[in-house]
Amino acid sequence: MLSGRQGAGRGSVYIALSFAVSGALTFGFQSLAAHTLGKAGYAPLALLWAAVFLVVQVLWTGGTQTLGRYVAERESQGKDWRPVLRSVRRWQTGLAVLFVAGALLASPWLTKLFGDPWLTAAFIVTVVVYAPEYFRRGVFNGHHQSSRLGAQILAESSGRLVIAAGLLAVGAGVIGPALAILLAPVIGVLAVRPALVEPPEYPGEPFSAASAFRFAGPVLMCVAFAQTLMNGGPILVSALGGAPAQVGLLGAALILTRIPQYIMSPVIGALLPHASRILSTGGPRPFGRFIARALTIVGLVGVLMVGGAWLFGEWGIKIFAGRDFDASREMLAALAALAAFYLLGEVLNQALFARGLARLAALGWAVGLASSLASLAVLRMDLLERVSFSLALGAAAAVVAQAALYLLVRRPEVPR
Repeated sequence: MLSGRQGAGRGSVYIALSFAVSGALTFGFQSLAAHTLGKAGYAPLALLWAAVFLVVQVLWTGGTQTLGRYVAERESQGKDWRPVLRSVRRWQTGLAVLFVAGALLASPWLTKLFGDPWLTAAFIVTVVVYAPEYFRRGVFNGHHQSSRLGAQILAESSGRLVIAAGLLAVGAGVIGPALAILLAPVIGVLAVRPALVEPPEYPGEPFSAASAFRFAGPVLMCVAFAQTLMNGGPILVSALGGAPAQVGLLGAALILTRIPQYIMSPVIGALLPHASRILSTGGPRPFGRFIARALTIVGLVGVLMVGGAWLFGEWGIKIFAGRDFDASREMLAALAALAAFYLLGEVLNQALFARGLARLAALGWAVGLASSLASLAVLRMDLLERVSFSLALGAAAAVVAQAALYLLVRRPEVPR
């Protein structure tokens, strides 16, 4: 087949296997950095990692989802999907310009956060170079080229580990893994290109940047709220006066407890084109069954994540990061629950996105973020446990709100 297309089942399995390897490589990268830098020395890298992927996913996931949805939809109807690519590329460029301008204005605060002007520069450049990588992910998703999507992420994660290992070996310090984070998306984009696809049978109607943003704008809000919960922990601990050792410990604990998320999130993200296709060709009933199966599988994975963190987390974090990284099982189980609820929320996001109801997904995450802030204000416990439990409770509230909204809008008698 010219396009190298994979179906939902085969494609999801391939992506899961690819991201299992990628997750192991990411685990190796973080473990190497934590062992080499120590708990306090690892803190700036934990802050950089959290800030990069919070902003990257806020800025660029909207484009990935837009491409995945509308390219798949138009291709299934034989219509020209290239206007979608041109539109997303234009507004991604505009977002990049706005981000750089804002980051330069905020550079004194960023340098205070990271503790090093070189890390501030690495943050700004890394966020920008991730734009084409996320654009390429959307193209792969839209054309169902799962093998190429997996290969790109493998190239990215393996390049990051190899570069970091080499620079840490020569004593580069935290700048070594920071540079590896920066170069990894460039390696992924250069290593794997999209396969040729069959030309469209019919011309497609124009797809303007405004049209793209009507879908992607609520997606950006959704991702902003969700990523604040998922990646904001180390930044929050630092803002609340936590010591560098506490920031480093929470950063390592987050990485350890969410390793399954690195595998599952891209698989869930690739569900959108399949869900859109099922909804447009089969209708609400097959669509509902598809979402129910996905929620069941992800729910079972979440139970295993929390149970594994409770039973083996204290032992695992010492192996992962070093003997001086000492976290309680309650904190580790809470962070695992955060990742598990986040995955369930992602599945519900795909269901609402496919129905064109991204605003409701964003509303659910807004409820979760508000719940997290309220929990942070009322809980009385150690700083790290207070932040961990507050984030987990916020993610749980988001899932409950999104599930209620999804059940409401799927009833045919309720107008949308």
